[in-house]
Amino acid sequence: MNRDFIAWLAQHDDRAYDLHETHVNPAFVKMLKTIGFDKHYVRGEGAYLWDDEGNKYLDFLTGWGVFAVGRNHPKVKSILKQVLDRDLPNLVRMNCSTLSGLVAEKLTRHIGGDLTQVFFCNSGTETVEAAIKFARCYTGRQDVIYCDHAFHGLTTGSLSINGADFFRERFGNLMPGTRKVPFNDLSALERELASKKAAAFILEPVQGKSCEVVHDGYL
Repeated sequence: MNRDFIAWLAQHDDRAYDLHETHVNPAFVKMLKTIGFDKHYVRGEGAYLWDDEGNKYLDFLTGWGVFAVGRNHPKVKSILKQVLDRDLPNLVRMNCSTLSGLVAEKLTRHIGGDLTQVFFCNSGTETVEAAIKFARCYTGRQDVIYCDHAFHGLTTGSLSINGADFFRERFGNLMPGTRKVPFNDLSALERELASKKAAAFILEPVQGKSCEVVHDGYL
């Protein structure tokens, strides 16, 4: 491989869609081309993207939330450069990371209450999977209540509590013990909770797929 990584990428820029069509996800490539989103982005800064024709786009998707502070934030870049220049040990499995401990401490102070410990995850769907396991282990119950139109991820457990049935088509039997209630229907939720069989009720305060917001008093 060319030692100049950026130059090596640039040599293949015009192959991006062909590479994904052949080796990654041809259906996604087809969709992007159909709706006219087969752009070649060359720069990202803050909430904006620029393509190779100089067009500027406001990115409302933010990498599904990855870029909550914007792309290429100067403070984030500065910290990454500092860490890389120091050759610090990373992901030492038989060790306790100072950084993760400090982050956990700050999170718990910000949240307040009785929460003193943090379980770190790599993605939203992994977080949902962990929450299901914790809830079932702690309560000794199996059922998980979720809302219609919800979206919680695409791994087996999180897929089982997605509100739209089409996400689950052709995947066979998923996680048992899931029970769906209408979003914002407090009476329906209370009826399910009254059975005392639920380990957890999982909810998006703002639903990512339907963009519905919880009513006052629902939580």
